[in-house]
Amino acid sequence: MSLLVRTILILLLVASIPGLVFVWLMPTEFFQSWMIERAAPDQFSQFAAHEQAQAIVVLLRILLPLIAISTAAGFFFLTRVTHFITHCGHVIFEQTLINWNGRRDAKRTILFRLLLLVWFSLGMVHFAGGVSRRIEDWPWYHFHAGPSILPNISESNRDVIRFLKEATEDDARILVLSDQKLFFLSYYLLPRKLFHPLHPESEFVIPKEFQQRQLKAYRLADLDADYISEIDPDYILEYYEGTDYLEKDRLEEDPRWLQYLQNRYGYDFKPTYNVRLRKINSDSTKSFFPKPEQRGTP
Repeated sequence: MSLLVRTILILLLVASIPGLVFVWLMPTEFFQSWMIERAAPDQFSQFAAHEQAQAIVVLLRILLPLIAISTAAGFFFLTRVTHFITHCGHVIFEQTLINWNGRRDAKRTILFRLLLLVWFSLGMVHFAGGVSRRIEDWPWYHFHAGPSILPNISESNRDVIRFLKEATEDDARILVLSDQKLFFLSYYLLPRKLFHPLHPESEFVIPKEFQQRQLKAYRLADLDADYISEIDPDYILEYYEGTDYLEKDRLEEDPRWLQYLQNRYGYDFKPTYNVRLRKINSDSTKSFFPKPEQRGTP
């Protein structure tokens, strides 16, 4: 056992020391250039390669010194390490030994140990996959969680979500009217409750990016007052981007939305799509609706 432990420590030392020197001596730009040259030529892939290279370098600069220090400590305490590994091996063999009717059951013991080995190997594979996925996501997430980054959605969706987080209470009930399918808002705006009536003609239609496929949507005037009273929302959000529903003369109607955009992008920034958030109560809902014959229920 002592020879095996010594061999493993030597291999770790041979792998870690040269790698440690190389990673710390070479600048980060060297590794970034190497990965960028092998990435696809589009801007998205180039950016991802640049950031991923930095993440890998930082990880190696932390991991390789830990391996080198642990290996050196293993050589220094070789006798204790060997005794500890031997003891652990005996404990594992004793705990995984299966007896049946007072006799050792070799087949079940081997099967049980094999299953433990597979379970441990599967855990290592998942751990390696998790580290790999974390490096792939690093360019966009860094140390931030999904709700703060809001991945895989448009910039306009991100702005609306962040605006609603600032403008509404955590326990608010929000009625959402839009020409987009915004079911993901319910996740990012938890614990708020969102109600998003979908037009029947859009129910089985797959949206396209940048509003290339216009979806049918409800306007506030299309909804029945009883329907809204049943929902009893604290806010009504009207959010339209498509040309069929865009009202250019109402782009700056909501002062809170306009202020949010200008605080984020500068005073001269002008919105290009409709966002109107109204705080309502049970007595004020009736003023939002036209005559009864024009109303409908989703």
